Amino acid sequence: MSCGTAQAFTLEEATIKQVHQAMLKGQLSSQDLLKQYMKRIGAFNGTCMQGAADPATGRQLGTATPVENAGQLNALITLNVRGQRSKTDLQDNDPGMPDAMETAARLDAELKRTGKLAGPLHGIPIVIKDQFDTFDMRTTAGAQANYANDRPPMDSTIVARLRAAGAIILAKANMGEYASGDRSTGGGTSCNPYDTSRSAGRSSGGVAAAVSANLSMCGIGEETGPSTRNPAANTSLVGMVSTHSLLSRAGLIPASATLDRAGVLCRTVADTATVLDVLKGYDPKDPATAFSVGRLPAKPLQAFATPASLKGMRIGVIRDFMVPFSHADDESIQIAEKALGDLRKTGATVVDPGAGNSLFTPVINALMPSIAPQRYKALRGPADNPTPITLRMLSEEEPSTVGEWRYFLERYLTNRGDQRIKNIPDLIANSTFFSYAPIDGVTTPPKQRLEALLTTSRTLTDQKTGAPVTFKTPVEGLSIEGWYANRALLQAIIEKVMADNHLDALVYPTKTVPPPKLMSPVEPTILATRTDTITVTRPEGTFTETRRVPTEVRGSLTWRLSPNSGFPAISVPAGFTSEAYDRTIVVGKDGSLKAGDLAPPVKVALPVGLDFMGRAFSEPTLLQIAATYENATHNRHAPPAFPALAQ
Repeated sequence: MSCGTAQAFTLEEATIKQVHQAMLKGQLSSQDLLKQYMKRIGAFNGTCMQGAADPATGRQLGTATPVENAGQLNALITLNVRGQRSKTDLQDNDPGMPDAMETAARLDAELKRTGKLAGPLHGIPIVIKDQFDTFDMRTTAGAQANYANDRPPMDSTIVARLRAAGAIILAKANMGEYASGDRSTGGGTSCNPYDTSRSAGRSSGGVAAAVSANLSMCGIGEETGPSTRNPAANTSLVGMVSTHSLLSRAGLIPASATLDRAGVLCRTVADTATVLDVLKGYDPKDPATAFSVGRLPAKPLQAFATPASLKGMRIGVIRDFMVPFSHADDESIQIAEKALGDLRKTGATVVDPGAGNSLFTPVINALMPSIAPQRYKALRGPADNPTPITLRMLSEEEPSTVGEWRYFLERYLTNRGDQRIKNIPDLIANSTFFSYAPIDGVTTPPKQRLEALLTTSRTLTDQKTGAPVTFKTPVEGLSIEGWYANRALLQAIIEKVMADNHLDALVYPTKTVPPPKLMSPVEPTILATRTDTITVTRPEGTFTETRRVPTEVRGSLTWRLSPNSGFPAISVPAGFTSEAYDRTIVVGKDGSLKAGDLAPPVKVALPVGLDFMGRAFSEPTLLQIAATYENATHNRHAPPAFPALAQ
């Protein structure tokens, strides 16, 4: 096997099955494959943003703006190449830490010796979101954090299982720092391969950009809210998050242990299932995975990811997520409507309440007063002017995760055992951070997010004087009861809707707003509010607090029903827009960027995704539906700005 024999193999859009067939025929080696991917990384992984460089660090730490038609993606921040894997070990000569090419050579030798593949991912290059520990590569969740040893002591369980299956860890992917936003101090901003001025999908966007532009075969992302399915929808990929307890979180730099889930991003449903197969199952290091014992299918998940007639399948439409709040939603909803017709052609029965109706509203009104009476009362508001409770409100409402994030991040740092960074104050003191003025809908810069884990601030009005008083309170306690109550309620509602309508799965557009412009205001999430005033009694006296309570919301990124319920979902390419509506920008006196009116549409082809969601451990059903829909439509198209390279 030599580079010359790889000529007959086409790298772009290749599947795992095609790669393995070529390897077994002697047409391709793991080293050949890796060299081709490295060549594409060298050609397309440059910067795609412009901004002043900080003289001390050489990094863009202030305002940065995207480059139109950049031809670059900035998707990967650490390559698995000796001498490039660590900033604290520049020699990088430990023989127990083979790099990607050395691993490929070992796999080639093993295949030559045995005539068999070493595992279901033999020689398959995988990129990993920098949130997952890799014992041989720098791991900082995208941060410019100066650990004494930037390599964690051991692999995360996800990475260990990939290696055991024969995968080659190609690189660590850029990410939204500490799993939020499009940007990191350590890596900068990743860009969308279909339009480099737009978001690749926020925190797992680096993984998605790399896989979509054929810089890697597949990738591992993570989803606390929308961060696997959102990048999948933004970059025309398949993205799957499984039942919350199916994949281990051990060795993951946490964002919210209650919600964190590893996600798989590939270009096909079959490849997604193949990767998911090697990751699933019980891990003693993550007690939550014990719930998966006895609940896994008898056959590999890959066996379900094949096209078949969906006759007898009943798929319910979540019309609650197909509301056109502005012209920005229109075309994605039209594409989703077409997808419903395509599903019917596969033999499925599509249970559709029709535009403006809901399968969920009757169940919400029936269940909530008995199983969540206090929450029902709070959401409904005053008896003389009640707010209708919608699935949108329930799925997008999120209790605070500050106490939880602090607890689990501190525990991660303790277990990592670094000599310099042992806790969050150490992390802040030993890091460099980017910053910028507030932007509507864009994540708060990372230093402010970390500082908020230490102290919360609350401003109340003194009842006697009418003066505002700000109280600062140290963050203490785990406080996850709200999340579990939220999850239990959503699960009960979903289960009843599916039982009442005899449904096998649910379907809805992954999102209805196309990928937004980078570093610009996004479509508003809160569309309507009411004002509630409450009385707060403290040792210092009696105070009032006025709150704006949302009464209508939209998922401007990706609907959060799956992460907030813990149920599995898979996003599949559904087509492309012909135009997009962005928001005009209103600049505040402090330099903040606020969303103005809708600007006129711009002609641009941007990916749209379709979600299939089901009950706990319904991954086999979801994979079969997704594979059948994928085969019937072939909606995935590679980004034209990142073509094949000359041999």
